[in-house]
Amino acid sequence: MSKFLKLFGIRPQEVKKTCVLLPYLPKGALAGFGIKHLARGKLYRSGNSQNFTLIQTGIGAGFTGDAVLYLKETACRNLILFGSCGLVKKRRGLDIGSLVAPLKAYDYESFSRMLLEKGHKAKSFSADSGLARQLLRANPEILKVNCATLASLKLEEERAASLARQAVAVVDMECSAFFAAAKFLGVSAVALFYVSDIIRVKPFYALDLWSKAKTFAAIKKSLAFLCRFIQEELSG
Repeated sequence: MSKFLKLFGIRPQEVKKTCVLLPYLPKGALAGFGIKHLARGKLYRSGNSQNFTLIQTGIGAGFTGDAVLYLKETACRNLILFGSCGLVKKRRGLDIGSLVAPLKAYDYESFSRMLLEKGHKAKSFSADSGLARQLLRANPEILKVNCATLASLKLEEERAASLARQAVAVVDMECSAFFAAAKFLGVSAVALFYVSDIIRVKPFYALDLWSKAKTFAAIKKSLAFLCRFIQEELSG
C-alpha cells in the first residue's frame, strides 16, 4: 500500500485535475457535492464526484498545507479551498452568509509569534489571478477580500482592530498555508468562503438561529455554484 493511499484513503491515480479541499465538512455537504461517501485515510478523507476530487483536510494550516504538497504525485492542477471564515467588521455588502474570495492571505499561522510579537508584519500569499478571475466572473455575488490566517480563536478577538487597520476583512485558519503550498507546487489555487460569524459581535460560540440559518443557506448556495463552476470552467 502506497503512502498516499494510507494517508488519503484513495490512490494517487484516482485524484482528478481539480481538487476541492475542506477543513470541515458541513452537514449535507457531501450530498451537495454529489459524493456518496469519503474513503478514510490516516490523515484525510477523500472521494470523487464526476468532475473533481473532494478532500477533507481537518482544521489547521499544517494539515491543509501538507495535503496540497502530497498532491504533487497526482494529476491535480486546480485547487479550491472551501470553508467558513469570520468577519472582522460588518460593513455594507458583508455580513453572515456572504460569499467571499480571498485574493490575499496574511500569514499569522504561528500561535507563539502572534501571542508574543504583537504588531509583527506578516507575509502574504495570493490566489492564482487567472483562476480567481474565473471564479469572480462566474458569480458576481462573490466579494473579493483580504484574509488573515490565524492560529488562535482567542487572539483574533484581541487583534480585530489591528486586522481592520490592515484592510483585512475576514479571518480563517488555513488560507495562507494553502496559497503558499500551491505556489510552491506550481498549481493554480483559489479560495471560496462563506461568512459564518462576526468577531466580537456575533462570535462563533454565541450564534443565534437567524445566523445559523443564513450560514446554512450560504453553504447550500456555494455547493451548487462550485459544482457548476468546476463542470463549466475547469473540466475541459
